[in-house]
Amino acid sequence: MNTRLRKSKSSDIQFMREMLYEAVFWRPNPKKPSFAEALTDPGVRNALADWGEREGDTAVIALVDSMPAGAAWYRFFTDENCIRGHINETIPTIVIAVHENYRRQGIGEKMIAWLIDHASKHNIEKLSLMVAKDNHAIRLYRKCGFLDYADKGDSFLMLRKTDP
Repeated sequence: MNTRLRKSKSSDIQFMREMLYEAVFWRPNPKKPSFAEALTDPGVRNALADWGEREGDTAVIALVDSMPAGAAWYRFFTDENCIRGHINETIPTIVIAVHENYRRQGIGEKMIAWLIDHASKHNIEKLSLMVAKDNHAIRLYRKCGFLDYADKGDSFLMLRKTDP
């Protein structure tokens, strides 16, 4: 299995939407909305709305044997157009998902490290994300240096400085 990362291209937007769906609806649930319905929800839609047109939009794509296996990105939001995980307008929010066939193989950790490194090189001091308390990925985020910033009931808002 050959895994590599690359910066996203404009042609990756559909795959990024699919990974956004995976990130939001990660629990097995026969009642989850269809892909098309999910993208009409503002909290989901805002994660990729007008992708690439906003300063700071940054994404990485994980490829396994040249096939897309995961995507992660960070983006700055305002209080008016934010998603879960938003703290303020100076801290970009991360979204990350790995296709179910490739989970628990270190791909998420590699993508997070890539985003942290990229953010640091671009003078971004902190990154945030939101994770459900019952999501196994919470261990990965803590391993990557994210700390609990706020308890949001069923989820944790997490924060990481880009320079440890």
